[in-house]
Amino acid sequence: MNELVRLAGTVLIFVSAVLATGCVVAQGLLARWWKTPAGRHTFAFQATLALCLDLWAMRLVVPEGDWFLVARLVAFACVPVVLGWRLEIIIRTWQRGRQSRTEADSGHQSGHQG
Repeated sequence: MNELVRLAGTVLIFVSAVLATGCVVAQGLLARWWKTPAGRHTFAFQATLALCLDLWAMRLVVPEGDWFLVARLVAFACVPVVLGWRLEIIIRTWQRGRQSRTEADSGHQSGHQG
């Protein structure tokens, strides 16, 4: 049972790594991701996810060594950057939506008073 669970997890890591890398390659070749802030963020986020998954998959095949420590540092140094970027986008989007709703409510109330 443990071996089956380990094997299933390993297969999922490899499948996820291949799909994540495929998304980065496809977006890099087929989309103009660099033209908008959302496109740049999506590309960076996907590339970071692919890098971490690829690193994990490589770690399952190649024995650990100094290369792994450096690769892990590089891969995971990107994670807080893209997560912070994503959090900033979420908060800005929420603030703009809240501001729009407040302005709409004020305009709606003003219309009834005049």
